[in-house]
Amino acid sequence: MPLFRTPPRRFALAVAAIGALTIALLPGAATADVAVAPRVAAETALVDIPTPEDGDYIGSNTEDEADPGGYSTHDDTIHAATLSGFSAGNIISNAKMYRSGTMTAKQLQYFFDQKVKSCQSDYTCLKDFRMNTASKSPNSYCTGSYQGARNESAAQIIAKVSKACKVSEKVLTVMLQKEQGLVTHTWPSDWRYDWAMGYACPDDAGCDATYKGFQNQMYMAAYQLQRYTKDDGFDWYPVGETSQVRWHPNASCGSGPVHIANAATAALYYYTPYQPNDAALKAGYGTGDACSSYGNRNFYNYYTDWFGSTGGGGTAKPDPNDSRAVHRFWSPKFDNAHFYTVSGSEAKALRQSDPNWTYEGTDFRVWPVSNGSCRAGTVAVHRFWSSKFASHFYTTNSDEAATVRRTDPNWSYEGLAFCTAKQGQSGTTPVHRFWSAKFEKHFYTANAAEARQLRTDDPNWTYEGVAMHAPS
Repeated sequence: MPLFRTPPRRFALAVAAIGALTIALLPGAATADVAVAPRVAAETALVDIPTPEDGDYIGSNTEDEADPGGYSTHDDTIHAATLSGFSAGNIISNAKMYRSGTMTAKQLQYFFDQKVKSCQSDYTCLKDFRMNTASKSPNSYCTGSYQGARNESAAQIIAKVSKACKVSEKVLTVMLQKEQGLVTHTWPSDWRYDWAMGYACPDDAGCDATYKGFQNQMYMAAYQLQRYTKDDGFDWYPVGETSQVRWHPNASCGSGPVHIANAATAALYYYTPYQPNDAALKAGYGTGDACSSYGNRNFYNYYTDWFGSTGGGGTAKPDPNDSRAVHRFWSPKFDNAHFYTVSGSEAKALRQSDPNWTYEGTDFRVWPVSNGSCRAGTVAVHRFWSSKFASHFYTTNSDEAATVRRTDPNWSYEGLAFCTAKQGQSGTTPVHRFWSAKFEKHFYTANAAEARQLRTDDPNWTYEGVAMHAPS
């Protein structure tokens, strides 16, 4: 919820269920946790902290921020692994927030399509939302122009707002989710679109109709994020200094000291003026305690789960205990094809009922795709299918995936299959890739001895390098 300062005024995957994934791995390109400020006692002095009671904020600052997910629907399979990198003083970098071009309108549309596969009847989900937009001239905070048009999609609106105001499309998308849950909502009301970013819509008064409408809400949110860095009236979270930041709208919960590392982090506190306490952080997307607030926690959660590192805090490290084993099968009947699945039940059924496949054990491990995305610290693996080659194709290289989708009709894109470790991370195992011109198949293995034997003794297979890194 954005802050208004001068003059102060009160405004009244492809695979969603990884257990169902089946994979035949083939041609792909080779491819410090930060301590959280402790909660301080309730009697800590809140010196010079603007409060909602004084009319310093536009929007709701109590109902929303004290609710872990009332406006932020989410996938219950997402875990809190990414919060290990949360730093209250460095939530996101300036470079990640204040730039345009992080996603095109086409990429945004595809992202929204993946988040909601089926919208409930009689409702319009974000992927299908359209409206006529108004033109907006350049100003002190949004220095680019917005050329209005008829029948613009939500993706087009966000992309054009980003370009006009130089605020990341990813940031705007995450804020849209944390405020109203619109990215994943399957039965959104008109009200959610009219007040999509919580702008000028407080708990104790009617929303200000001046800012009503999806385009207005997106534009004004970006406008405010820029204004916080350029308007001298916003001076109570100075960059490079330590300020008291409340834990909760209830002042009796107190505050904690936060060293503000950059303008982007300060802007998040101006927009959502509370920091998550330990209970909120331990809860992941869930409920903490009576003094927990969730706005900035949810911002960090969604950003890292959907788009990776925020460039702030520390480097989130995925938990290898959350990974799952990949079961491998081989079939001489299907030209030395290999079949892979992370589903234990599917592997069991195949072993018991299909004599065409010989079980070869578990090979390597992966993390599941959650809510259509990979968690922070992991690498997404793109999956393709070819009826011509009767096999799947996997790549961790997003550029290669885009090229194949654009230029090779032999392969149909099926989305994200699973998530692997980043190159160079400790505690990982390389997964080796081979290609056979004879069988027109690719083969993956994490078994170093097997890879060495194929390279030296089997002329049917050509080594193509390390394709990905699996958690040990």
